[in-house]
Amino acid sequence: MAKVNLSVSVKDDHLPRFSEFVAQLKKTGFNVDKELASAGVVTGSIESHKVPELNKLTGVAHVEESREIHLPPPESDIQ
Repeated sequence: MAKVNLSVSVKDDHLPRFSEFVAQLKKTGFNVDKELASAGVVTGSIESHKVPELNKLTGVAHVEESREIHLPPPESDIQ
């Protein structure tokens, strides 16, 4: 199965237990890239078929697929 890059937001009332929340994510097979505790966000990747499992975790506010934005270089012509 293909992996998807995700951002997982933590509910405000679970922020004091952020490290426990990250441990829960890892148990599901979520590969953590960044832990942004002050923002309440964890980024990483997981097999696409396991995404619904993340939504069921206690403390999850949102699970969102990461997007890449490509901008032309500043010296390029306006399109």
